[in-house]
Amino acid sequence: MSQQTAGWYSDPSKVYMYRYWNGTQWSDQVSSGGTASADPNPMDPTAVTVPPAPGSEAKTPPQPAAAPAPAVQVTQSSGSSFGMIIGVLLAVVAIIVVVVLLVNNSGGDSTTSTTGAPATTEAPATTVAP
Repeated sequence: MSQQTAGWYSDPSKVYMYRYWNGTQWSDQVSSGGTASADPNPMDPTAVTVPPAPGSEAKTPPQPAAAPAPAVQVTQSSGSSFGMIIGVLLAVVAIIVVVVLLVNNSGGDSTTSTTGAPATTEAPATTVAP
């Protein structure tokens, strides 16, 4: 019986493309489509120790299963900086409009009045008691 080195070989169970031979027996590490994973079903115990056939090694080693993606961080793209500039300009214009309106309306609160007091006052009407 020839001793095969550890590595990826054609899956003897024919369920996956490749299975990992650890040098003494088949492991549960399998690969199909270039992505490695673990086989949830155990191999036939009589086939676990049968070494891989010579020449059945994988041409390109399968990649391990992808790690979970990190949390997505939202960044501001350069396209939205234009929107930010427009927003700031609109805010400045709004502030200027409010200031101009306040300055123009404050003229009505002056201490001088254009309405004068009546020239004469009338005496109250006399009432007769019953």
